This record gives sequence, structure tokens and C-alpha cells, in this order.
Amino acid sequence: MDTTTYFSEPTPIQKRYEALKIFYTEKHSAQKVANEFGYSEAYFKKLRFEFAQSLKNDRDPFFKSKKHGPKSRFTHDKIIAEIVALRKQNHSILDIKVILEAKEITIALDTIDKILKSEGFAALMRRTQQERQLVQIPKKIAAPMCKALEIRDEEFSTERGAAPLIFLPLIEELGIINAIKVAGYPETSVISATSSVLSFLALKLLGNERLSHEARWNLDRALGFFAGLNVLPKKSTLSSYSYRVSRGTNKKLLSALSEIFKSSDEEGEFNLDFKTIPHWGDASVLENNWSGMNRRAIKSLLALIVQNPATGNLSYTDAEIKHRDQSGAVLDFVDFWKEGRGESPKMLIFDSKFTTYENLNKLNKDDIKFLTLRRRGQKLCEQVSAIEKDQWQNIRIDGEKRKNKNMRVYDGFCDLGKYEGKVRQIILTGHGRMHPTFLITNDLRTKVKDLVKKYARRWLVEQEIAEQIAFFHLNQPSSSIVVKVDFDLTLSLLAHNLYRKLTDKLIGFEKCTVPTIYRNILENGANIKITNNEVIVRLKKKTHLPILFQLPWLQKKTYLSWMGLNIKFEAGTTS
Repeated sequence: MDTTTYFSEPTPIQKRYEALKIFYTEKHSAQKVANEFGYSEAYFKKLRFEFAQSLKNDRDPFFKSKKHGPKSRFTHDKIIAEIVALRKQNHSILDIKVILEAKEITIALDTIDKILKSEGFAALMRRTQQERQLVQIPKKIAAPMCKALEIRDEEFSTERGAAPLIFLPLIEELGIINAIKVAGYPETSVISATSSVLSFLALKLLGNERLSHEARWNLDRALGFFAGLNVLPKKSTLSSYSYRVSRGTNKKLLSALSEIFKSSDEEGEFNLDFKTIPHWGDASVLENNWSGMNRRAIKSLLALIVQNPATGNLSYTDAEIKHRDQSGAVLDFVDFWKEGRGESPKMLIFDSKFTTYENLNKLNKDDIKFLTLRRRGQKLCEQVSAIEKDQWQNIRIDGEKRKNKNMRVYDGFCDLGKYEGKVRQIILTGHGRMHPTFLITNDLRTKVKDLVKKYARRWLVEQEIAEQIAFFHLNQPSSSIVVKVDFDLTLSLLAHNLYRKLTDKLIGFEKCTVPTIYRNILENGANIKITNNEVIVRLKKKTHLPILFQLPWLQKKTYLSWMGLNIKFEAGTTS
């Protein structure tokens, strides 16, 4: 092609350039430009869209030549030789990847597969368990020593550990890092307090069952990055760290979190419930507590969990409750709330055996409303039949899953032992139970229907506990040492509230449980690239990935102040 034909016989790229130039600079109509250059209107519309997208992403679509054909392989010959040597020892692709990453060689599974095929290796035949055990595994795959993250340009990947990274912008936005620092958690000469706590939080966000099971993640660079480390600490380090945490430190973090997760529609009402956390160790020195699940008293820890029904967040936990202090746990929570917020809770809702009538009297003197069940006996049930029919009223309690919506209630007063004055008593029948239910409260103004609704909503805290058991493994403590479990429970609260905050932004998924959100949306791999003090997390292709990118913080860059890096997320187009 000479200089004359270059312009008289333009290439397709030249034609597209001239067509778009005339459209944007000379303001000709799209139909006219399309006809002049022999395009259909639909094709010209597509050209304009691709052109705008290229400029938006800082790419020039015309003056950068495109390379065609297969991409050249940049893998070093020494790495190829090592991959070949490992395959000759009958290692699978996954085995090869793990062994190379232990040597700080990051390589994708797909690349290993292509190298093996190009070297003439066929796929491994399906092997029995016995055959797999005969494979010569290196005596020791030395994991890197855990240390503070050194910021440098690099790339690494994770197969399933991308979920915690998605929470990083949210953690920055909410000020969680500052709350951890203010709480005063212990640190070591190598690992800071922030990195230590975030290491535990990473495992919580992944639903890791026990600290001893963290071995599946201890080579994962992405989780180390989440905590500001090269890799997560080993289980022995995590376990010994837990013993150094005090209840006072946990309370400082809980106080800061209650302020962080408060909402404008907060009503000052709280659902309170005890959870029996069993411990199955033969040498357990814990007290026996009644377990409804096991229908007997078992060696266990007794934990208090407090939920804010207005937001669904957990507000307080305490795993250091003994039998002698059980009835006073409600007063401890009141003191905690007063100290942190400078005001008393408005209403506390709990079941009949949660505290004593004497403590109800103390709540009443402090002008704190309570709503609870009265302990039902045979004589109390016999008194119901003596109530005149015209003194009962009919109410309807609507609810999506409620079977018995129409109830009969009697609103009156009664006396309680060690309680000064009368207490309001509401008797419920026709609610699907064999015996009537007796609600007692010092709230004399709220309508009967609204009080019944409030107590029915208390069952939500038990749903939250069920969720904690299912995902955060609340019923599988790794130790009988109470302080260790209290720290674990505190971080379960933080992880739960972070998930709550995330699901509130996912339209259509607001009521999904944490296990569902993790399994369908968050459980994923990613390729991570650090360059010029910026982290690019490219999430792998997944069915619900477009839904995940509804999150506002995934649509923009976020500056992680405690790491000194910008982080942004991209959706992958290949697996």
C-alpha cells in the first residue's frame, strides 16, 4: 500500500475513525453517517457505544495496534521444568499449584494445565485413595513466616478466599479499624493489634469452623492482605493470642461497635436471650447449663446475646456469665449501655426465666420498660376460667409466617413477689398453644396489640442465634477457657453486623441468611494486582456477580487509610 491508496482505499479501522469523527465534530445525524459509510444504523450505534466505553476506560481504540493469535507464554523455563518434574511424580494440578505457592511462585491453574498439555502430558486417571497416598509429597512445604505486608507491585490469586476483601471498603467507611485500635487489643513485635484482630475476622467472614481448621487458608495471600500481612498467622499463634484478650478489651470494642452500627430508626428496644454453648471436652470444668437442643443440662458456657430488633444487628454479647450472676446479666447490660450511650435502654424484652422479679423492680425504678413472660403454674391457669367473657377482647396479629393470627386477650394487673406496686398482665389464648400465655410489663400506655407484636418479634433473636450456630459455629467452641470464647463471640457479633450491612444494600436479598449470602454471592476466587499503590481485585465469573456489584463501595475506588492504598473491584469475564 502506497501513500495514495492509504487514503483512497481506507481500512475498516480508518473508516470507523472517519465516521465517528464526522458524527461527533460535524454533528451529522447517525442515519446520514451510517448511509455514507455503508453501515447499518444498528452497527453504527454499536460503534458509538464501544468508542465511548474505550475512552471511559482510558483506552484509545484507534492508534494502538491489536495483537492477534494466542498469547505468548511468559512462564520461566525453570518453572516449566519444575512443573514437569512434579507431574512425573503424579502430582495433580492442584497439588502443583500449592507446592509452587509455598515457594512464593504464583501461577494459575489454567496456565499449569496448558504447560502440561504442551509438554505432552495427558490428564491424570482417576486415582483411589490408596494411590493418592503413594504420591511422593515433599517432606515439608514451608509456609512463609507471617509478617507485616510489604507494599510492592505484585500479583497473586485466591481460589475461594475473596469474600473478606469485599468487606474492606465497608470496614474503612464504618471506622472499624479505629474501633479496634481504641479497644486496646494486645500486639506482638511482629504483628500489630489491628492485623491480629483482622486475622480472626477474616476467618469469621469465611465461616471457618475452628481455629485449628485455618490450615486450609494459611497459604492464601489474599487473606493475609485483608489483615495487612503476607499470610495469616498459624493456628498456634491465633490460639495463644486469644488467651491474652481480656473481657474489658472486648467491652470497649462492643461499645464502639454499638455506636458504629446504630441507626436513625433505632427505637431503644432490645431482645435479650441466653445461649448455651456446649463444650464436649472430657476434662471440662465448666458449669452445667440447660440446653434446649439436647433437652438436658450439659457442660457448657452460658452466653448473653442482645439484639436490636429495629436494625437486626447484635448489640452486646457476654460469654463470662456464671450461675450466680445469671439473673443480674440484664443489669450488667443496662450499665454497659448507660456507660456507652449516656442513656438507659427504653425497653428490654426477654423470657420468663431470664431474671428475677426483684430485678424487674430495679428496672422499673430506673424507668426502663420491660416485657417478659410470667412463670406459669397450675393455679395461674385455673384463674383464667374465672374471667368473665365480656372482659376479653379479640385482636389480630398479622405476620407472613404466622398460623394463628386471631387471638383473645385479657388486659389487667397483678402482684409479683418482691415487686413494688402492680404490674400490667396480658393473658393470651387462641394462639395455637395448649395453655394461655401470661405477659407482664410495666408499660401502661402501649396498646395490647402492639405489646403482643413486640414480644412476638423477640423470637428474631433466636433466629439470629440459629444463624450464628449455622455459619459462625457458635456451638463449637475451641476451648473451655471462657475469655477465649468471649473474644470469639465478640468477633462473631462484628462479622454478623457486617453481613447485615452488606445484605441491606443487595436488593431482593435483604432477608437472606448469612450462609445463603456467602454461598450464592460472596464465595468466590479473585486475581489481585498491586501496582502504583493501588489494589485491583478482579473477581472471578459467578452467576450472582452482577448482583454483588450493586454494592455502592464496589462501584468506586476506596482509600484504605490504615494501609495507604486505594482498592477497586472489577468483574471477571472468565473463570
